[in-house]
Amino acid sequence: MKTTSILALAAILAGGAILAPSTGGAPELTRQQQAKGVMATLEGEPELTTFTRLIHLSGMAETLRTGGPYTIIAPNDAAFRTMPGADMDLLLEPENRDLLAQRLSYHIIPGTIDLKNVSTEDRTTLQGSRVVLHREGKTVWVGRGEIVKQGAELGDGGSIHAINMVLEPDQE
Repeated sequence: MKTTSILALAAILAGGAILAPSTGGAPELTRQQQAKGVMATLEGEPELTTFTRLIHLSGMAETLRTGGPYTIIAPNDAAFRTMPGADMDLLLEPENRDLLAQRLSYHIIPGTIDLKNVSTEDRTTLQGSRVVLHREGKTVWVGRGEIVKQGAELGDGGSIHAINMVLEPDQE
């Protein structure tokens, strides 16, 4: 079972490992991506491949396609590479799909948030816990993580923003 988790983790991270060096986050969303829904845009973001693959693995893709709008604070691929291997192994075990979905849904906030106007806000995530968004100068923080690229609003009213860490419920 451990070998399966390691192989699954390697397959998930392989998409991020062959990317060109990052310039500090996910690329700007194009007008075409803005007109798409959340899942279609996530699937086209080269710096968010691990998050997107985990969304599919957890079974949450359909929720994102049919629900919303959502503000997604997606850890970039570099953020997932800093996670301890044992934590990722635990999340990848087939019997822990609910735990994976809970962890990912902590990065999803129902509704639309205009980050340009955030000073300090307390929001409830799709997972049910609360998270604090806070601005310091031009930098927006979500818990202890920094938003490294603010995305544009999508056609369905949602938005996707790249963050530099994987957030943990009740620790942010």
